[in-house]
Amino acid sequence: MEVRESMNLEKKLQKSRLGEAYAGIHSDADRQAVLRVYDTLLKENDLSNKMLARHMAGSILPSVAMYRGLQEQGWKPVEARRLIRTSVLNASKPMAKFFQGLGKLPFFFPLFRVMCPASTKAGYGLEGWQFEWKRNDAHAIEWDCHACLYANVFRRYGVPELTPIFCESDDVMYGDIPGARWGRTKTIGRGDELCNFRFINTRSTPPGVTECREKPADQGKENQDEK
Repeated sequence: MEVRESMNLEKKLQKSRLGEAYAGIHSDADRQAVLRVYDTLLKENDLSNKMLARHMAGSILPSVAMYRGLQEQGWKPVEARRLIRTSVLNASKPMAKFFQGLGKLPFFFPLFRVMCPASTKAGYGLEGWQFEWKRNDAHAIEWDCHACLYANVFRRYGVPELTPIFCESDDVMYGDIPGARWGRTKTIGRGDELCNFRFINTRSTPPGVTECREKPADQGKENQDEK
């Protein structure tokens, strides 16, 4: 790999959600292994769709490259996953702070009712996801996801164990929003048939709407692996 090409790939990784993880790799040989795999993955995937490319080049393929490249260098799978997980979750914290600030507004939930459909349409299109909207009213916003780009691509590359990391990143982003309780209980990445996205308006919760929170199952698994 030419020096200029290597530098360009490195810049892409540094700007991705795996930037912190890449910075935590101190061996040049390990870094080069990750860059080689990342280069191959970028070349073998169609990235002409800008919406899909943002997820593929910025989150999915860097994760696969790091997971495979580091294992080629002798890293244990749990060590590589831990590095990836920490980076992805930390990369989610700025958005978590944004939503937490937004949630303090008295008109947050009416605004959120507009934001959710708009953001899913713009950033999670039909080319990668299949959504079924269930509810969007003053009390709750609910939709099911029947197909997920992350789950599909990670499965295609034989690394489905990376998918729950990105499920957990949703927990980080949405888990502590004032005025909206995060109520997802199922995810494809954790073995369920669908992801049941759910936000409950805590300032206007009618009878019959239960308060529930998704159990971060993969986090527990990682903690067990680390022992």
